[in-house]
Amino acid sequence: MAACITVFGRTARAVVGRTLRLAGLVAPLALAACGATEGIGGKLLTGVLGDEPKPMDPALYAATPVCPEIGIREGTEFMPVFDPGKFGDPAAIRFQANVQRVARDCEAEGDRLRVRVGAAGRVLSGPKGAVGSVTVPVRVVVTLGDKVLYSGLTTANADVQAPDYSALWSIVDSNVLLSIADSHDATILVGLDGHPDSKVAKGKAKPAKKPVSKP
Repeated sequence: MAACITVFGRTARAVVGRTLRLAGLVAPLALAACGATEGIGGKLLTGVLGDEPKPMDPALYAATPVCPEIGIREGTEFMPVFDPGKFGDPAAIRFQANVQRVARDCEAEGDRLRVRVGAAGRVLSGPKGAVGSVTVPVRVVVTLGDKVLYSGLTTANADVQAPDYSALWSIVDSNVLLSIADSHDATILVGLDGHPDSKVAKGKAKPAKKPVSKP
């Protein structure tokens, strides 16, 4: 069972009991919004509208895991795929990948919190109408302030063919494991992790030295 908790004006989804279910993580990748009363005067309040606000025991909150907020990292929503050796050339774009939806669900595992992160998007053919299989690299990062708690790369395959010249992709990363304390203020960021074509070293290799034989 999930409960909504508000701390100093911030609403978060707390995991109470065994699990917080995410129905259809990849499709439609939608989560119900949290509804709760706001914190007033620095007090932690719970309840529904119309009820008399009651302060929550700080010790109870400290022992309650919270499913972290999730979003798409700015600047990583799109990823062009170029012809080999032509990274950065707009005329050489074969495909364009994007992230359209992200979601997460959380399950308490003893004194820790298991988080499953889902992401989905689309790959479109470039100006030349290219077709074929495309590998989409998706990175999930969990941060706590300036500290990185988790960083994992997962790949998805999309098969772009005529007549649509587009294809869907989706991934689920189940490797995020947080302490209860970290779960309260952690943030999950998802984005495409494309890299330029690897550079091939130029020049001739130095010949190996021949062993000198002693007379």
